Amino acid sequence: MPARAGEWTFHGWEPPAAYTGDVGLRFWYGKGNTGKNLYDPSGSFLVSRLTYNNLSIFSAEGFARFDLNTGWFLKGLIGGGGFRKGTLTDEDFPPGIAPYSATLSVLDNSFPLYASVDAGYNLLRGPDFRLGAFAGYHFLREVVSAQGCNQIAANPFICGFVPVPGTVKVITQDNTWEALRIGLDGAVDITSRLKLSVDAAWLPFVWLNGTDAHWLRISSFPGDFSGPVPEDGTGWGYQLEGILSYRVTDALSVGVGGRYWHMQTKGLAHFEGHISGFAALPQPVDWKTDNYGVFLQTSLKFGPYPVISSN
Repeated sequence: MPARAGEWTFHGWEPPAAYTGDVGLRFWYGKGNTGKNLYDPSGSFLVSRLTYNNLSIFSAEGFARFDLNTGWFLKGLIGGGGFRKGTLTDEDFPPGIAPYSATLSVLDNSFPLYASVDAGYNLLRGPDFRLGAFAGYHFLREVVSAQGCNQIAANPFICGFVPVPGTVKVITQDNTWEALRIGLDGAVDITSRLKLSVDAAWLPFVWLNGTDAHWLRISSFPGDFSGPVPEDGTGWGYQLEGILSYRVTDALSVGVGGRYWHMQTKGLAHFEGHISGFAALPQPVDWKTDNYGVFLQTSLKFGPYPVISSN
């Protein structure tokens, strides 16, 4: 029978009644690579390439997730640790310098710090699966510091005749990456105890702010740097993550996962005002960073608890 007008009722917004949560710790072991291409002021030819390669990541992080019974959720993580080992290859190209130069340095006293926060809604929900969309923010600070300098090409004038010993700090790059995250988050129970979770984020807007300190060239001598050179840029990236977890008890789970983070930007190295005795110009610079690896985690689940207690 068709409904009469008097049978229609209005349902306004209903506040959430309950929530559940997960909190935990992870240890991440992985590899990292970052580097830049520096061009002449017109952008016509490549001047220099610095590649920080084969960094080993040792990091600990905390994470949390809160789900409302209405389908909305909030999740995030924060972590940091150290970069171990790794090398810097610093290349300089003709016609900016002749002959071609390539130097090798070892990396030490380097570290990452990072955090993410996302808010989203579970579009599909069932007793043993969920699929949601989210938007959020990612922060990553990478500091890489190079020691020593040895010429591995044919230029005798740069660390050729007299190599710099490995106890001397030669270059420090301090980069802060910030990004907008838009993605999908899902989980499915494979068995009564095994669960697979995935998180895929597109980073449509990435911002870079950094400084490059060539310590052996910071002086008042004409042509040297008056201090660390600021760099910036905008670009894009993506982040992928998957976790296979095992429910030990109703509250306690352990798991193993993997992740891959990529970001890249195009911007400027601001030499203006930072070259002693010269009116330098800004120069185009392209940056990229990749961090990937595996992690172990343990987590505790709690709830459901009422959002507003009656006590």
